[in-house]
Amino acid sequence: MVLLLVGCLLVGCAERTSLPEPTLGPVATSGDELATALINRSVEQRSVRFTAEQTLQGRSTRVEGGLVRAPEGRFVSLSSPPVELVVLPGAAFSRSQGGGWTRHELGDPVPVVEVPVTEVADVVDPVVVVEALRSGLLMDSGDETVEGVRTRRYSLQVDLRQQADRTEDAQQRAVLLSAYDRGFISTVVVWVGPGELPVRVEHVMKTLGGEVFESRTHHYSDWNADIRVTAPV
Repeated sequence: MVLLLVGCLLVGCAERTSLPEPTLGPVATSGDELATALINRSVEQRSVRFTAEQTLQGRSTRVEGGLVRAPEGRFVSLSSPPVELVVLPGAAFSRSQGGGWTRHELGDPVPVVEVPVTEVADVVDPVVVVEALRSGLLMDSGDETVEGVRTRRYSLQVDLRQQADRTEDAQQRAVLLSAYDRGFISTVVVWVGPGELPVRVEHVMKTLGGEVFESRTHHYSDWNADIRVTAPV
């Protein structure tokens, strides 16, 4: 099947802005301050490439792709072999092993990430991923080099009850409250690169006994890249 680029006329590519100078910003003193800085800079860059890995009760998934933020909404292209997924503001399309494309409407769950079409971008969008930092108590920070990039590492412990209160999605709120009631402990480590842009974000949730219940790791690179999202016809 022929693929057509969702071009600039449909705003499926990013309007490029200048990248920040390769210097680290001032040290954040709270989770809320850190989240605000990361969100503001991430939105300004318009596009980013990502990998996201999740392990939940022993089951692991990994996806990689690109995200473009536009006035019409977020455009996402991701893959987790053999599955490919394209998410547009109005619908999503998936295929497996290079076969035919299947269209998914907004309320439909999609393969791999197993959430409705309207929530797929939230799984990988750095703006959403770092939001949990607002509910975090900053434990320590220090400079590190990650994947060849000079970064500042921040470690935080997240208040699950406070995070639940900040969450609009009823289902996600219920999950967080359940984890809170069971005594789970949630921590986040984020590596911030030049221009206050996240390079890596690691979320870990442990049971009261110290066993890892869920872990999520996001890697971000090529900020403000000329990313093009494709859609089947």
